[in-house]
Amino acid sequence: MTQHRSAPGEDRPPPPASYAQERAWFASRLTHDPPTYCAVDEFPLHADIAASDLVGALALLTSRHEPLRTGLRVVAGQVTQDVRPGVELPVERADLSGLDLTEQEEERNSLRAALARRSFDLERPPLWRAAVLELGEGAWSVLFAAHHTVYDTASRFNAHAELIEICAAVEEGREPKLPHLPRTYSDHARRERARLTSARRTALAAHWRSRLAGLSPVHTLPLDRPRPPTRTFRGAEVRAPLPADVLASLSAGARHHGTRPAVLFLAVYIALLHHHCGTDDVVLGLPVAGRAEAETLPMIGTLVNMRVLRTDVAGDPDVTALVRRVDTALRADERYDIPFQTLVELLPAPRLPGVPPLYQLAFNHAPAGDLGAPVSSCEEDLLLDVTDDMLRIVYDAALFDRSTVETLLSDYLCLLAATLDAPDVRLSRLGALLGPPRSATVRRGAGRFAATAPRTAAERYLATVWSDLLGVDVTDVHQDFFSLGGHSLQALRLLSRLTPHAPEATLRTFFADPTVAGLATTLQRTCPGRTVWQ
Repeated sequence: MTQHRSAPGEDRPPPPASYAQERAWFASRLTHDPPTYCAVDEFPLHADIAASDLVGALALLTSRHEPLRTGLRVVAGQVTQDVRPGVELPVERADLSGLDLTEQEEERNSLRAALARRSFDLERPPLWRAAVLELGEGAWSVLFAAHHTVYDTASRFNAHAELIEICAAVEEGREPKLPHLPRTYSDHARRERARLTSARRTALAAHWRSRLAGLSPVHTLPLDRPRPPTRTFRGAEVRAPLPADVLASLSAGARHHGTRPAVLFLAVYIALLHHHCGTDDVVLGLPVAGRAEAETLPMIGTLVNMRVLRTDVAGDPDVTALVRRVDTALRADERYDIPFQTLVELLPAPRLPGVPPLYQLAFNHAPAGDLGAPVSSCEEDLLLDVTDDMLRIVYDAALFDRSTVETLLSDYLCLLAATLDAPDVRLSRLGALLGPPRSATVRRGAGRFAATAPRTAAERYLATVWSDLLGVDVTDVHQDFFSLGGHSLQALRLLSRLTPHAPEATLRTFFADPTVAGLATTLQRTCPGRTVWQ
């Protein structure tokens, strides 16, 4: 298929990015590690077909689902979709049928790693690539790597199911029976923004301001090092298999509490944080699928949102009571789903330099997921990932030592096993199994710069731009953009105003030092000949 742009001369403006795409776009602009925002899946298939049939199946998948033909561009300070009528298929082929099973597995793992390592240019679709592997005797495997701006966990199941049906239809000489797609992804993006009316925003703001009233701007989990004033996004991970005895008793344990295994995993994580943070107010970020509407269920594309879960652990509840509190909190917020970036914008929560807004600890349960290759970037301070047989903690390497995270993972497994053995045990008793909590959080001791008014032409120019965007006077070049009330979308608008004069000003350089002084230094260093601020 040849590559095309959207038809020229169309009056309709390009569709906005969905809220999920917008978040993934921002996040990927800040990381240095391409695999962090690249999902790599393997789709096993068995059919009497040829490699060209599988390439054709991927072509049909691409023609059906807009995100597989979409790039993302910034237009007038807004992230927009660039949906193409067609794209060149980035598909390679490999015949592994002459290798034994061990050699095949080694080659597949090598190809997976290679697909994940290659970065995507988000302005140039398609934002996926694949490898069709012939394994012999009708066995095939499709390695599929896609950027998170166009693909999520639910997309994985939809893509695999459609590929299976297309291949079966080819083998049987019939037309494939594929799910009807009542709405395109770009229609979904326009619809979700239209639904967030002024009245809806007001109602959501009222709920979440009440729900998160008095929220601490940062958790109290002890750190190994002072938090730097700017985030590095450099991470690491520790992982471990779920023990066989835990797997054997997990379903029965969840039934005892009248809940799902996911909620039990989450409740034990909250118990762990309660023990080590020394607080009864535990706040986590949780991904939600974003597919509550039937029209979104068959889509390939990213729809995931992040929700803030706040759980009260006061009164030394037993595990049954804790699970009930977690269930209640989850249900209470379901009707008030709001794009996370809009929540940050609407809440008058204080912002601290170097601290992710609203939550810094996160949890994710993907039972049929694959943890993939180790990551070296992170968005949160800590993220607990649980699949059907593995778990890992991804952590900010600027804050935690590996040994600390290994201890936290060991503690979590200890609490999980104890909870399944004694389902009605109280949290104080569970905590006693772990010994005393870690020492108090290391505080950042670096002194603040003295307040300094804009002095250079670049600083005065930037202070004026900031004042226009934020509606406040910028009188100190060391004030943090976010502590003045700014958020990520305003940062993008700021940079869009600078780009014609300073294309070197990127989100990553801005987030490295989001102050007038820091950005002015960057501009003067990278754009010494520019005169727009002279």
